[in-house]
Amino acid sequence: MLSEWGARLFYPIPKGKGGGGGGKLPLLTTVAALTAVMSANEVRSRVRSTVSPGATQVMVKITGGGRGMKAIAAHFRYIGRQGKEEVGGKGKTLEIEDERGEKIQGRDGLVQLTDEWRVAGAYIDDDSPRREAFNIVFSMPVGTPPEAVRAATAEAARELFEGHKYVFVMHEDQGAPHVHLSVRADRYDGVRLSPRKADLDRWRAVFARNLQDRGVNAVASRQPVRAVNRNYRKLWEERAAGRGQLLRQRPAQRTSARALVVRADAIKAWEQIAIALAKSKDPEDVRLAMEAVRYLSEVAPGGQEAARLAARSAQQHEDERFNGLRAAPVAKPDRAR
Repeated sequence: MLSEWGARLFYPIPKGKGGGGGGKLPLLTTVAALTAVMSANEVRSRVRSTVSPGATQVMVKITGGGRGMKAIAAHFRYIGRQGKEEVGGKGKTLEIEDERGEKIQGRDGLVQLTDEWRVAGAYIDDDSPRREAFNIVFSMPVGTPPEAVRAATAEAARELFEGHKYVFVMHEDQGAPHVHLSVRADRYDGVRLSPRKADLDRWRAVFARNLQDRGVNAVASRQPVRAVNRNYRKLWEERAAGRGQLLRQRPAQRTSARALVVRADAIKAWEQIAIALAKSKDPEDVRLAMEAVRYLSEVAPGGQEAARLAARSAQQHEDERFNGLRAAPVAKPDRAR
């Protein structure tokens, strides 16, 4: 039961595999197939990290990409803060690091970097009909140690973008510590980077794991796992809002039929996971069940009713187990011996 509902929560049926909002199970999908996706111990680990008090969600976002070297070079200047007073004025930049660990600074360094990227693989013209680079931001909330964010991003980049040229730079002057990373779309062997939603989920998970290795209580759970439907602004909306030019506000919550179905499915999965854990004979599982119930009632909006049902079922199971133990006959010693 734990494996099945854990797989339904953490590995949902991809969109497009069926109707009904979150998708229908393929015809050949069985409980056995679902339980093969995640072991019970993996479900426990994912639940524990998600409900951990004080855990902070990581943020990884693709903010755009250059269609040609002109746009890529402009992004290098932007993330390097070239010529800004805070980095020393004309010709100066922040320190930029590449995939080899080499440090690049100053206007001349960026010119050399641009020339190198242009010919590293398929030649990139000043203007291109396709995206030649992806601009990505790895971010954590205010209070997170900036060096941990930088080191975790560097380690994640080595793992995720092996074979690609990339550069990254740390920004600390806007409150939340974040790293701008630009990765060349073409790998050295010609394979192109083409990230999808599942790739972003994986990037977030790798980033969170590297932060955890550095003592930061970071998690990377998708919105449906947290039973929320936040409607994030797009990058152009953020910039327009900053200039006071955003004419139409995006609703704070997504209210489409599919979003509501996915959220309801997540709450149901949390309920069943809590019940499964509460039925365990392991005290650690029971404690984790109570943490899941707390999480569902306090963190997941609208999960209070599901939490009450889960808690009621867990208490009923515990009462039945206690009454069964109390009613069990006690074996009398054999006095004939």
